[in-house]
Amino acid sequence: MKGLFLYAFILSSSCVWGQNMQIYPSINGLKEFDIPIVSSREWSVFNHNILENYSIDDNGNVTIYPGHRPQTHRYETNDGVLIGTNRGEWGGELTFKNDAIEYLILLANVCGIVNYNNEIFVITGLSHMRIFNGKIYKIENINGRWESTNSIEFNNSPEAYTIFENILYIVTFDGLIVFDGDGIQQLLTEQFWESLYPNSIFVNESIVAIGLRGCIAIINRENYEVRCYYKE
Repeated sequence: MKGLFLYAFILSSSCVWGQNMQIYPSINGLKEFDIPIVSSREWSVFNHNILENYSIDDNGNVTIYPGHRPQTHRYETNDGVLIGTNRGEWGGELTFKNDAIEYLILLANVCGIVNYNNEIFVITGLSHMRIFNGKIYKIENINGRWESTNSIEFNNSPEAYTIFENILYIVTFDGLIVFDGDGIQQLLTEQFWESLYPNSIFVNESIVAIGLRGCIAIINRENYEVRCYYKE
């Protein structure tokens, strides 16, 4: 198979599973399992496994951590800091703060603040009680004050993002989308990671890897075949 490449996967306990391990199609130290049907008994095992959240970083290293990570995002600017919060159904906001002032920019759950093509975009959204929405806002400093100047919507909740080859990849509640600065393309939808709390995404020439509760999903970029793995 084309495009195999090597990375080290590391547990949060600092126990190294091995060096020079193939991410795809096999992962040394992880067991592949049949993709479960959403709400099945097999799927529920992962959904309830709050102690094992698989996270993948920008270098392809995987860690396993317990519990939830903070839902606050900070982005340093030349004149202060943009602060985004996400409280789920209780709402969130994007604010600006420095030593002199603090003000509200957006009332929305902030899922990420990213510098893309030398412009600042804020990714927002919500998944709650079968309500799913997402939006990408462009944020600009106009006459000394930050404000949103443009936005684009999509019908899903963003969970994690990364940039690869000048494309913004966003894993959603149950799918995968890409943003090129002008529009959004849906790559995958209705995937098994619905309600498995995607927390991170890694992309290179051959795969997309998504960190989930209880497991990690590996997507072949040639045919978008999805495979899933967890620690034995």
